[in-house]
Amino acid sequence: MPWFVIDDNSHMHPKFVAAKNAALGLWVRAGGYSAQHLTDGIVPGVIAKMYGTPAQVRRLVEVGLWHEHGHTCPHPKCPSPQPGDYAIHDYLDYNPTRAQVQERRDREADKKRRYRARAEQLPLDEPADAPPPPRPRRDEQQPIPAGWQPTEQDVEAAQLARADAGQPQLTPQQLANLTRRFVRRMADDQQRAAAWGGRWQQWAERERAEQPAPGGNVVQLGVMTKSQQQRAGLDRLRDRMNGGHSA
Repeated sequence: MPWFVIDDNSHMHPKFVAAKNAALGLWVRAGGYSAQHLTDGIVPGVIAKMYGTPAQVRRLVEVGLWHEHGHTCPHPKCPSPQPGDYAIHDYLDYNPTRAQVQERRDREADKKRRYRARAEQLPLDEPADAPPPPRPRRDEQQPIPAGWQPTEQDVEAAQLARADAGQPQLTPQQLANLTRRFVRRMADDQQRAAAWGGRWQQWAERERAEQPAPGGNVVQLGVMTKSQQQRAGLDRLRDRMNGGHSA
């Protein structure tokens, strides 16, 4: 069962509707924790208590978005967590495993080591970098098709990059919304390219995952940078000086 059922209207899966807003916020935050710490979808009990309330945890278990120790879910990628911990249903269907992330990091580290070793062995008058590949001719570049979609490889590469950067994974709903914005922007800017996967991956790597806050608002998931915290503090100060209303 995918996290979201995506169609032309981007309808939510019934499990999300049944979970309701507060519990869904816990689900998103815990998913971000799992992606950042590479737990393969396991949510430690202490994290569940830190991020949500007992009622929200029970709700996620009741609707089937989380599993407890000894659960009977038949899905092969839903492991049984330790007593007191929880497993996110279908997590590994949409996120790379810890082993995959580590393998990618090892490959990149080995590639950097080989590059440095090669550069050190080159004569001083020989450039270390190979000449860049020729850019596609103008007649090979095309506007982005209206129904363009990223490949599975594009999605996997973006999710792995987000995991390496400690960013939460994007759900199918967020990926669908991101792709629509990407296609619209490329079309509005009259951009042309021979391939669009690389540009889309850059957008996906920079995408800020969002979570619903109690009351129906949407708040940004993730830690703000120092400059973002300073700007937020200045905004709050202006609000107080203006009697609680933005200028």
